[in-house]
Amino acid sequence: MRTLSIVHRTSSIVHRTIRLILACLLAGVPGSPAVSQTTAINLVFIGNSITYGATLADPSTQAPPVLCGQLIEAATGVPTHVYNGGHSGITTFGFMPGRDDFARAVAAATELKKNGGRLYFSIMLGTNDSAIRGTEGAPVSPDTYKANMQAIIDTLVARFPDSRIVVNYPIWYSPNTHNGATYMEEGMNRLHSYYPVIDRLPVRHWQVTGGNRGVWEYFRDSPDLFTHEQGYDGIFYLHPNAIGARRLAEIWSRSLLHLIAADGIPVDWLKP
Repeated sequence: MRTLSIVHRTSSIVHRTIRLILACLLAGVPGSPAVSQTTAINLVFIGNSITYGATLADPSTQAPPVLCGQLIEAATGVPTHVYNGGHSGITTFGFMPGRDDFARAVAAATELKKNGGRLYFSIMLGTNDSAIRGTEGAPVSPDTYKANMQAIIDTLVARFPDSRIVVNYPIWYSPNTHNGATYMEEGMNRLHSYYPVIDRLPVRHWQVTGGNRGVWEYFRDSPDLFTHEQGYDGIFYLHPNAIGARRLAEIWSRSLLHLIAADGIPVDWLKP
């Protein structure tokens, strides 16, 4: 698995000769033309500090996008290239078309396409939008969140019409979260109010699909998956620790592998 910033090689495994029933998978991705072979899998991750890997000892090797690339390469046997566009503190406003982080993601995607193969985007935004104060645009209403996310997605689809996009649901954070920005229970509830918005985002484009909705309960019920951070209102849970980052990478990988399999690439599925 290769990243634009750090070359990280993992040994490709001999995958089993298993082809999923493409018709069933393609039913979930209407209009998607399958491909039988690929020279590479290219992954662009758009997100905030959780995507970046904040609080991890070494985000360059432990961040969810890096691990996701390793898992997908192992599951497919196909060289996998990754760009981690996670940016701490960013809201959907920071990734709007015309902003620097969006331009960097587009430049990375353009570069990755030179490898051949399919381009996949994985997006998880909303945590910082939900803050009461302290982040750009906060508090961001569900309607504004929807408009911003739709603008990001529409522009990516127009720029890369043969790409696939997974919109991942943001994970839970504790109701006492208060660091440089103020989140608290109000922010937590606002974050969860973005879920119905994400449910509707795939309607406009066949290239877009939603991720795993169960991440909220999964992380809410597993405080051991978080770094225990000291805030203004006690220990709070916001960023996954090394184990949590691995679990998040596994969840993201499964969503992406559904699309990869739909593109005709044999997949040796990750075990639960």
